[in-house]
Amino acid sequence: MMKWREECVRCLLDARTYDSFKGGATDKELQFILSSTVGSMQLPKNKAFIFSWKAVKSVLGDIYSLEKRKMLEEVLGGELKVPETFEEALRLATLGNLYDTAVGGEYRLGSVKYGNLVVEGAEALLNPGGRLVYAVDNLPELPYDIMVARFFKYMGWDVVMVAREESYEIDATYAELAEVAQLLGWDGGLDAIPGSCTIFDPCKGAKKIREEADLVFAKGLLNADAYIDYRPQEPTVLAYAAKCKPLAEAVGAEIGDGVVVLGEVLLKAFRR
Repeated sequence: MMKWREECVRCLLDARTYDSFKGGATDKELQFILSSTVGSMQLPKNKAFIFSWKAVKSVLGDIYSLEKRKMLEEVLGGELKVPETFEEALRLATLGNLYDTAVGGEYRLGSVKYGNLVVEGAEALLNPGGRLVYAVDNLPELPYDIMVARFFKYMGWDVVMVAREESYEIDATYAELAEVAQLLGWDGGLDAIPGSCTIFDPCKGAKKIREEADLVFAKGLLNADAYIDYRPQEPTVLAYAAKCKPLAEAVGAEIGDGVVVLGEVLLKAFRR
């Protein structure tokens, strides 16, 4: 397990403090959430964020369930079209990832504008050769993801979009993925990742989905953290909006930039 960086500790504690006050936690509930959060730091980083979120849910409920639906409706009310070029597809995939709750203390939705697109090692996507597992992230960006997935499908990939069964912050659950996919006429594959496992977890269900893929395309910071924590063997491309310093600096990006990076390239940056 990698050593916790100061920025990551601040991010974890700030996120759960932000959640607690947003959910109207009492002093006693706040103490429980923060003590659970500190205790979670013995786990791999991605698991610490998931475990501490479960502590929030256990006393405050799913505090973002209505907010993320409202944001989704705003996106669905706008223009949605399939990208025309590979670069446009990568921009759309990372632009949508700007939607989030609390990241790194200073990051709040609307406080950062989309910057440059930073791409390193994404050429694997240009050689369609079988099954592409597309692991989604936040619910409001899901309509964009379906447009990007269509682009990959038109390229020749057999695309399967996947999401976790359990809710996490404003992430899309599998039930929500299935709902939006039907609404937007998605004609590719869908699959569920059991419980709160990320696509990169060693849990049986996630491992099976990965093993059946020729390439994994995974969205968001939690999936990027999980990739670094577990270092799976399957070929992977990660896509996220740079909302925290460690994942931005690893590829020479600034906060707000879109990042699309081969998993192995990201791992090498964290080994330095």
